[in-house]
Amino acid sequence: MARADAQRVVLGLIRETNGIWDSKTKLFQAFYFAHLYYARDFPGILTDWPIAHMTQGPGIYNSSALFSSLTNKGYLKIERIEEGPFPEFRFVLTQQGLSGPLLPADALDAVSKAAAFVSPRTVAEVSQITHEHSRAWNEGKSGSILDIYVDLIPGDEFETKQKRLAELDEQLALALVDQQIQTENNVASVAR
Repeated sequence: MARADAQRVVLGLIRETNGIWDSKTKLFQAFYFAHLYYARDFPGILTDWPIAHMTQGPGIYNSSALFSSLTNKGYLKIERIEEGPFPEFRFVLTQQGLSGPLLPADALDAVSKAAAFVSPRTVAEVSQITHEHSRAWNEGKSGSILDIYVDLIPGDEFETKQKRLAELDEQLALALVDQQIQTENNVASVAR
């Protein structure tokens, strides 16, 4: 069962930067990192909101629904800003958003770590980190839901488990072929 809902996590991330968060991509990345920090430090998952493969890295699946819900409840305002000539988003908490709803202490710890990790970096820096280290993102396809928790498995352990799974898959395939041959032989002997 999820420890918190996605709305509280987004609000918590923005609270960590004094109620203003610039860059949708960085907010997406912080949401992803909060889930990893929570899974690493506490048993369980932070939220059950899907994280998807986006061009710049892992992102909030169907973010428009999540953000619309927060704006409709009066917690969040989304402003259009520019980064040079390029359009970008600024997420600003309202007074209502600054005061609640709050996260449990363990979830807040993960959110604080994620915000501290992501907020001082540029979009390019954070994207490069996920492109280099996120196994889930590297194996995913655009728009697909990611199993981000594989990113916490050390590389050597992951490779060993992948090899073992491949061996088991091969054994299963051989067993199915043997079963098929045996079934066909049984059918042929009954028909005689």
